[in-house]
Amino acid sequence: MSTLLAILAHPHTDDFSWSLATFDEFIKSYKAAHPDEHIIIRDLFDEKVPALDNDTFAAWKRNKYAPDTLTEADQSLLARHNAYVDEFIAADKYVFVNPMYNGFTTAELKQYIDVIAVPRKLFRYTENGPVGLLKGKKSLHIQSAGGLYHNEEDASHMAEDLGAAYIEQTMKMIGIEAREQLFVEGYAHYPERAEELKKKAFDEAQELGKNF
Repeated sequence: MSTLLAILAHPHTDDFSWSLATFDEFIKSYKAAHPDEHIIIRDLFDEKVPALDNDTFAAWKRNKYAPDTLTEADQSLLARHNAYVDEFIAADKYVFVNPMYNGFTTAELKQYIDVIAVPRKLFRYTENGPVGLLKGKKSLHIQSAGGLYHNEEDASHMAEDLGAAYIEQTMKMIGIEAREQLFVEGYAHYPERAEELKKKAFDEAQELGKNF
């Protein structure tokens, strides 16, 4: 039985969320097509993933050089870090869901990737660069944006989407070769086409759900 790990990185507001709504279509289709598979959903805006801050670096140092000096707070912090890493490694498929923020992803998603992208666990360094250790897995990145950045007829704005490039590069670095992207965008640029764009995104999400 495969495990799908969905990482939701969208704030909780009363406004309609294009990325979360598209994910909902994906996951409904996925459950119907894969009824026996295990699904884990991590909501990063609920969970408050620990940061790579002064407390974390200090705990790491104490754990390496003087483990007998670790406090209960240190142990709890390191346990949370390890739990996220172990869960990620154990999964077979990954879905990242976020809105675009100023050409990038949300801080919460960046923080999550900082926590799980651990050398010698997800990748290893070699003289030719990093080599991924998670071969044979799959990833899907669902991202919403009000503007158009991935227009098949005009790719001139694609370079402005640093967030999607970051997720793509991270997946490559950790060894994932089967990578999918679903961009839900243009609804603010073309409000009169909102329903058309929504249907297009939902249709694509449902198809991905069947075959992911």
